[in-house]
Amino acid sequence: MNTAQKLTSFLALTAILLTPKITFAQTALGISAIPPRLEITVKPGEAVSKEIKVRNESKVPRYITVSTKDFIVTDENTPRQIETSEDENRWAASSWIQISQTKFSLKPGETKSLTLTVIAPDNATPGGHYAMVIHSPQNDTVLTETGSFVETNVGTLLYITVPGNVKESAIIKDFLAPSFSEYGPINFKTIINNLSDVHIAPAGTINVTNWFGGRTANIAFDTANIFPLTSRSFNSVLNKKWLFGRYTAKLNLAYGQTGQALSTALVFWVIPWRLLILIIAAIATISALIILFTQKEHQDQKNEEKVEELEEELEKLKKKYQDRK
Repeated sequence: MNTAQKLTSFLALTAILLTPKITFAQTALGISAIPPRLEITVKPGEAVSKEIKVRNESKVPRYITVSTKDFIVTDENTPRQIETSEDENRWAASSWIQISQTKFSLKPGETKSLTLTVIAPDNATPGGHYAMVIHSPQNDTVLTETGSFVETNVGTLLYITVPGNVKESAIIKDFLAPSFSEYGPINFKTIINNLSDVHIAPAGTINVTNWFGGRTANIAFDTANIFPLTSRSFNSVLNKKWLFGRYTAKLNLAYGQTGQALSTALVFWVIPWRLLILIIAAIATISALIILFTQKEHQDQKNEEKVEELEEELEKLKKKYQDRK
């Protein structure tokens, strides 16, 4: 993408962020889109067809209009539809899509199957291209708290990949956990920055070991798509309460078609210090009581020995007095 295209895309994104948002969901006002997200791979100049469905979950008839729009995903991880052409937006693909039927009615409980065809241009750029198929119930809007009306749509997000010389690159921007905790569970936060030409879905584990090198836990990393040139946050949990000492957490991930690797590590401590204080206080109290009882026994023994000595002296005096008589 040259400088002019980047500037145009930035201006288009800025304009979208300043316009009212359109609610986009899998279900809205009793209408369901099946599936909510669809992955498609298509070569330049080829066509690929898939089936999508729309279902009326409500108890009233619905009249549906189907349209296609381009979308992007920002660091907020929320799809936003944009009004740009492919020349202005590297990721645009709405012009590639044909739908078998764009207007129809649905009875209550009825499901409609549609054929979605993606026709990639001969000069399609390798990498990711993104669009959404929107099913709009006629005259359905939602009144917001501010008193404005927001159009409510439901549809399928299309993640289209064109094979070829695709750049796949990503970095771990942050891998965080509390450096010191009293108890578990321990929360990890990972931020991954996707520098690729296509969306990626990193997968892997967080391996936690104790200060002796023994394995404490192997936490599965929750995978999710990351849009090109954006970041995404992931949360993971070491779900154990009783931990003690120094621990090392190693993050190992793989992504992309060629199995690119990402890895990093951090160290954290878990010390239940209040519990330790109670234990130390209890040990100190017990030790003090043992010392007191030991001293008392020793003193009692000394007293008994003195009494015996006095009794012996008394006997000697009695005997001496009798001898004199």
